[in-house]
Amino acid sequence: MNTHRPARAGISLRRSAIALAAGAVLGIASGAANAVDTTFVGSTKGCFGVACAPGASATLVGLTYADSTFNVTSAGGFASIGNGPGTPNLDNLGSFTLTTAPFTYTGNHFDLQVSFTAPPGTTPGSVLIHDTINGVVGATDNGGLFIDLDNTPKHFTFGSGPTAGSFDFFLNDVSITTGHSVALTGTISTQVSAVPEPETYALFLAGLGAVGFMVRRRKS
Repeated sequence: MNTHRPARAGISLRRSAIALAAGAVLGIASGAANAVDTTFVGSTKGCFGVACAPGASATLVGLTYADSTFNVTSAGGFASIGNGPGTPNLDNLGSFTLTTAPFTYTGNHFDLQVSFTAPPGTTPGSVLIHDTINGVVGATDNGGLFIDLDNTPKHFTFGSGPTAGSFDFFLNDVSITTGHSVALTGTISTQVSAVPEPETYALFLAGLGAVGFMVRRRKS
């Protein structure tokens, strides 16, 4: 009866080693798949007109755009740049104010430039987003407009080596009624986490070597 115990013990130990190795691999994979929370810092400026230069003109017959700065940190891989309008704007993408001046806005355009200064190494450093404006403000001080922004996700990369990552940037459309102000908002979604450092893999391989040594020693 006892002659089979060493073999069974060796099998049990080998199974434990395999389970340990599998767990370590899954742990490393899990660490690589989880989004790393990151701080995003940047600024915005805009202009009205086709192929305009952002910052050159921010008023179109009663419709005014005010620029903004943002400094937000993601949670679980997501960050909202969504504060309300302020003076100055902070942690949004700027704001629009619509007065009561009668005007037909349909057919006009607005360009928004969003620039990132953090995380370090963000590429591209800025993006220019185009849109169209639809709406009318009447002579009796009523009406409003809809700013139809390009909602296509804008993709950025940042960092290098073990700190490399990427994120997608989204913009939300804007509706505004006469006599009000509204903030331009967006969302950041982190797509790739930091790559595990080489030391992590070295420690993992060293652990596997130690387990293998224990198995060979037990068999002998």
